Amino acid sequence: MEGYIRMPAEKEGLMKPLLGVTLFVALTVSLSTGMTVNGGHAQSSTAQSAAASRAHGTFSVELTKDLDSKKLKEGDPVNAKLTGGITLPSGAVVPRGAKVTGHVTQAQARSKHDPSSTLGIMFDKIALAGGEDVAIQGTVLAAAPDPDVQTGSAGLADGYNNLKDITTKSVMSGPSNQSSTPLLSNNSRGVLGIKNLKLDDGVFTATGKEVKLDEGTRMLLSVSMAK
Repeated sequence: MEGYIRMPAEKEGLMKPLLGVTLFVALTVSLSTGMTVNGGHAQSSTAQSAAASRAHGTFSVELTKDLDSKKLKEGDPVNAKLTGGITLPSGAVVPRGAKVTGHVTQAQARSKHDPSSTLGIMFDKIALAGGEDVAIQGTVLAAAPDPDVQTGSAGLADGYNNLKDITTKSVMSGPSNQSSTPLLSNNSRGVLGIKNLKLDDGVFTATGKEVKLDEGTRMLLSVSMAK
């Protein structure tokens, strides 16, 4: 055919294996490079995820306003205050009584279709002096009634446990002969001293018409802080 140049048979035979070797080497390099890059991304993503989910400590708060699942809806604010001073990872000292705010994650009263009522809470920030806020993720681990109602004193001492990043004073159980009201400790989990109320993963459940938490209710929070 015009314009067609035929390669000698012996050269054509040599070119075929040479072409195959070249393609194999190129494919191997490509796959190796791809695995290295992807592996690097995977390790970086895993490290970031672990850092983001690391809990930094626990501390307790006291509700400054009643909560009633019958009157609340998702997104409504939740107001509380620290029962003891804490020291943040930055070194900032937050005194007892500092405002801690959160929001309602779910609220449902008992109905014909649901025999129980629920109230979910998540805490979002701590107010610092000067109007600044520190973002947190605070999940409720335990809850107990306000010990002041029966004892007429603080009942629960300042602060909570010394952990890696959030440092506070230690918990005192308080005089055992003053009141039968249960007091929160670092090991407390669930609901103490409030009948017909349960707590699981930050959500309160009750068999009554609504979940009602009075002003002064104490809560132990597991807290992660934004970096």
